[in-house]
Amino acid sequence: MKKQRLSGQAVTEFIIVMPLFLILLGGIFEFAYVYRAKVTLNTATFEAARAGSLNHARLVPMRRALAKGMVPLYMNAADVDSSVSALGNMTVAYGKSRAVAEAMELAPNMSVVEIISPTRAIFDYYKVHRRVRLQNESEFVERDIIPNDSLLFRSSETRAIGEDDAQVNINIQDANLLKIRTFWCYKMKVPFVKTLVREVVSGLFGILNTSPEQRVCNAGNYFLGGDYIALVSQSTVRMQSHIVLENDNLK
Repeated sequence: MKKQRLSGQAVTEFIIVMPLFLILLGGIFEFAYVYRAKVTLNTATFEAARAGSLNHARLVPMRRALAKGMVPLYMNAADVDSSVSALGNMTVAYGKSRAVAEAMELAPNMSVVEIISPTRAIFDYYKVHRRVRLQNESEFVERDIIPNDSLLFRSSETRAIGEDDAQVNINIQDANLLKIRTFWCYKMKVPFVKTLVREVVSGLFGILNTSPEQRVCNAGNYFLGGDYIALVSQSTVRMQSHIVLENDNLK
């Protein structure tokens, strides 16, 4: 009789502990996947910022560089071991990455790549009017730019730009620092754990407010099913070309 009670107690303890253990184990695996995705996004964000520095702070080259940098997340062992060439596998993975980026771009007032600095106010203060030829252009065109040439010989005196809390002291050298912010919707993998994580980051089951990026990742208008988590990254690089206004790139 005593053995039956002990056996029944062991089964009860097993029923209670085992689900918790599986959730913990699944959480470890999911954390590893998310960490890998965040590291990939950090690297891709730097590549996007570098592309922006070489392409006059235009958004299109930065978006393409970001999508290209996220390709490792969309390649798997099946792709590598198949008879398709490595170039073909990369092309397929890049297509998937571009599709995710384009889906995120559909969200109103959100951009997968956002320029934090320079702002439109900084551009308006330091802009000059010149005849310049940008990359991939065959002719010189008159336009407003933040000049990037001879920065070592330009005045380093700072100016207060902006209003109230948004006011910053900045000089022409600082105006040539390109700072961007990116976000990416990463599809989690581990069953049950991914749903639990999404509910937590989406506002802890409605108790807390969620981020605008996570709301985009949760929206069924942009993604077909799945549990996504929003990852955010930033990068700052020195401009290697003149900064121009194009497609409302500066806010």
